[in-house]
Amino acid sequence: MKLQHLTMMKSVFAIAITLIHTLITSCSIDAFQLQPPQTSNIILAVNKDNNDNNIPEVYPLSRKKLMLVNEAKRLDISKGSYSSIGWSNRLGSVITPAAIPGVYTVDRPFYWNKIDVGCRCTIIQLSSETTDGSKELLIHSPVGLDLPLIDAVIKLGTVAHVISPNYEHVKYAYQWANQYPNAKIWGCPGLSEKETNVKWTGEVPYGARPKGYGQDETQHDNEMWDWEEVQPIHIDIESNPFTGNAFFNEVIYYHVPSRTLLTTDLYWNYPRGDGVTNGQLVDELQAEGITIPTDNDSSSWELAPEVGEIPLGSKLWGKVGMDKLFYPFYMNLMVKKDRRGEFEKIARYITCSGWEIETIIPAHGDIVRGKELCRQVLEKHFNIQCDITSEEGLASTASYGAGPPELFN
Repeated sequence: MKLQHLTMMKSVFAIAITLIHTLITSCSIDAFQLQPPQTSNIILAVNKDNNDNNIPEVYPLSRKKLMLVNEAKRLDISKGSYSSIGWSNRLGSVITPAAIPGVYTVDRPFYWNKIDVGCRCTIIQLSSETTDGSKELLIHSPVGLDLPLIDAVIKLGTVAHVISPNYEHVKYAYQWANQYPNAKIWGCPGLSEKETNVKWTGEVPYGARPKGYGQDETQHDNEMWDWEEVQPIHIDIESNPFTGNAFFNEVIYYHVPSRTLLTTDLYWNYPRGDGVTNGQLVDELQAEGITIPTDNDSSSWELAPEVGEIPLGSKLWGKVGMDKLFYPFYMNLMVKKDRRGEFEKIARYITCSGWEIETIIPAHGDIVRGKELCRQVLEKHFNIQCDITSEEGLASTASYGAGPPELFN
């Protein structure tokens, strides 16, 4: 009987390994396609007739959410329908205000073998300006360009920097390089050798670390953006066990003014089956006896409405393929044994002691908001515990301004 159980366990393990191997060896950028915009009615999540005079004294959203809704109104986001709504573009909009000040997302369906795995680009208005007074823009994880997106970008400023943050999020870099020839195009370490069709300006240095990490700020190209405003960390700890090389080679970023973390594949947040915004976070944290903080983003709201049942393929990809199979595979087998100490140091710097994160914008899945909720989510993801009573729990981000200002610029 024991032999039968052992044989069955080995078979299950072999199937899981085969699936994981298929995922990480077949997920070439050529297998993915962005869904073209569809013409359909969109749920008008922003009430254009609402104004400050009609806002009740006790508003159900946080002040920041209210400001994001007002920014959406200012940009007339509710006026047209870019695409049908769905879990990978909940508002069905060309762009969506995401954090204060000046952070916007471009949410799109993204298909792998006819399965929507979702994809998100982030646009940041930098503090720097062009000679004509236009805000310089930093583009993180570029998605496919079309005329509606080009028009939306014009309203925000001038594209100055385009970043492909890992080996997988690079498919559309060439489009942005061609459309914006004056922009500087940056890749993660080693990307320019892999993607020779892109006119690269350069790469983020290998092992990049920001000022305050415990060492001097990594030397970098002086044509880059201000590293005190958008801080990078190279996740230089992984090795694909099937190839011996880094698979993602990701660089994550922290926008200091808005206290926003940008990730592509180091952290994801796929929704649960019913499509409720961040409903899965509530389930996962409560299952471990963690109390959900009151100042959080764990339900649907104006800019992130419910979208109904998630398609079966997307559910299986996110909640089984990524959460149940790939996550333990990455943490246990892709993090190099001799780099586990550095990985924990990075995780603690991100979560506990270095970056004072109030918004997490992953490339895949729902955005997370609320300082305490962000900390809880990252603690669980990295399997660490911050000592919030010690200096470790008192984040001291390198001083860049005094924190999030009250209004979009």
